[in-house]
Amino acid sequence: MNMPESSPFTFPKLDDSNYTSWKEDMRAVLMDRGCWSFIIGEDKPCPEQATAKEKFEYDWRKQRCYTKIYQGIERKFLPLIRHTTDGKEAWNILKSNFEPTSKARLAVLIDEFFKLKFNPKEETIGIFCKRVDEKKTQVKEAGFEIPELLIALQLIRRLPAEYDHLVQTLYRLKNLTIRNLKNNL
Repeated sequence: MNMPESSPFTFPKLDDSNYTSWKEDMRAVLMDRGCWSFIIGEDKPCPEQATAKEKFEYDWRKQRCYTKIYQGIERKFLPLIRHTTDGKEAWNILKSNFEPTSKARLAVLIDEFFKLKFNPKEETIGIFCKRVDEKKTQVKEAGFEIPELLIALQLIRRLPAEYDHLVQTLYRLKNLTIRNLKNNL
């Protein structure tokens, strides 16, 4: 069966510095192609009583899982996964090589977290909050959980001057939490 090809996703190939965003983009591609279940281990093997067409479709999706990953990385990293044709194995190899878990990487991510600044000309507060949340997630994936108070402070400390009255009110809250911020922003 020829599965319909949806619109092509375009995003940068995996390189030395973009694993976290690449991982999210590649997950979306694999989901779109019906292959993500192979990565997360939810796809059961094709049953023996399946028809030839069903077996072909299963094998095609399984191969596609690998080929999409293969096509999504810089050529210099292909040797990492050339020895396999299994998408899940390729995914795990790339994860073990690129997932930011070193202390140096953690320090960079924390630094990036505290440098985040709201830009009212280019984004809404909601988008800024999402950027803070994404950076918080990257820090967590690298092995450190940023306390909720620091996240809340980061969300309000870099707001433009027109938010000063609100920021001062929020600073006075006895229990400054992200929930309080969402209710007040």
